[in-house]
Amino acid sequence: MRNFPTHFWKRFQDHKERTAFITASSGKQPGEETYWEWTRRVQRLALGLMATGFEPGTRVGMVAPNSQAWLDFAFATWLIGGCVVPLVADRERRETLRCLARSGCDWIVTRDQRARLDLRGQASSLPDHLQWVVLEGDDEGVSGASNVHTFKSLEEAGRDRLRRGGLNALAERTYGLDAKLAALILFEPEPGPDPHAAYFSGGRLAIMLEYLSRDLALEDDSCLAVLLSYGWLSAPLFTLAALLNGHTVAMAATLSELNASLSSLRPTHLVCGPAFLEGQSSRWRQRIEAAPEFLRRLADPDAEGTFDTLSRAMGLVGERAAQKLIYEPMKSEFGGKLRSIYVWGGSVPDDVYDILDHAKIEVLGHFGFAECGVSHMEHPGARRRHSVGRPVHGYACKIAGAKAEGTGEVMIRADVLFDGYWAGAEGPREVDEHGWLKTGAVGHIHSGYLFLGDAPSST
Repeated sequence: MRNFPTHFWKRFQDHKERTAFITASSGKQPGEETYWEWTRRVQRLALGLMATGFEPGTRVGMVAPNSQAWLDFAFATWLIGGCVVPLVADRERRETLRCLARSGCDWIVTRDQRARLDLRGQASSLPDHLQWVVLEGDDEGVSGASNVHTFKSLEEAGRDRLRRGGLNALAERTYGLDAKLAALILFEPEPGPDPHAAYFSGGRLAIMLEYLSRDLALEDDSCLAVLLSYGWLSAPLFTLAALLNGHTVAMAATLSELNASLSSLRPTHLVCGPAFLEGQSSRWRQRIEAAPEFLRRLADPDAEGTFDTLSRAMGLVGERAAQKLIYEPMKSEFGGKLRSIYVWGGSVPDDVYDILDHAKIEVLGHFGFAECGVSHMEHPGARRRHSVGRPVHGYACKIAGAKAEGTGEVMIRADVLFDGYWAGAEGPREVDEHGWLKTGAVGHIHSGYLFLGDAPSST
């Protein structure tokens, strides 16, 4: 297979007229940008990085929070052979530095100069060779520091090289990259005191994203809303898979801004965590409690005599009235087009499932590990409550030593498992002689769906 940047660049050119991003902006209409407009900026950034002496194989620690600039910089890094290391912003400083060291990062990307100084520390003992990039702010805040670059300065340097015929040099670099070059390093969502950096070659990453995009099954009108700073490895992987196939990604700077902008972003799919839905559910409950008694019983699965009440209420007002008075206003808060919500781990309370089912929004669980990416997903019309779904295309799963639907260690096999831990380090998971990844997680399989934790007792 061709290398990763050649693979995605060809895809982006095929989709150049489509909308790549819809970005929330406080107090304004969301901004839109086509693939053509976006990839021109990525080109300029890549050329700007080349001007600094950036070499293939360089690891870049992405400590900045969610933003389109994050994606711009990640793809510019890949375009010239760099390796992206996504890290959750605003984690404890020591934990972040430990992850950066374990993955051998030579470049570190932060939100702004203040975040850079906080990470660096007052009496910094960090290596002098480190290069820094701040995504927000101008050159004034970093003047005089040769190892600190701004997003704007890199783009401007790239624009200058473009005027002087630098595009040929970029093309030569991109097309000449080895598909086996490391492209992505993943850590667990909670790295802990002993983090392990699982790395993937560009060739494997390209295949992994193709598998994932096939299972996402997004349509031409699909729009995926996501926050890259959630902390689950699925957030960047879902985003990359959507972009690889020419879909639109809706973004906001923060969780609160995403929540406030959903009605204008109008996504069809949303990637979030259980906490986001639990925060929404309190407002939904208030709306249900303000409804007439018979509609409240129709909406509330915990109400005594729910199913008898449901039959009577349907005879009185029918499902359509409940939709108009309760569920359509809920759906409009998500923009009115939302069809699916992807939730890491599938750990959603039953009452949230019930409310969203009535609103015709499907909650879809998914799961994975740093060593294999997203291995399991539920699909519209094919889901089980509290499961994390069936194996993604190209993956297989079994429970070690379990018979029928017994509980045991979750084992995963695929041709896109990680290439190893960075620098040959030993880690908590290993692949056996038959190609099965020993995850250490406990689960059980029922009708092909993976459930994390012990199987329910049959007694």
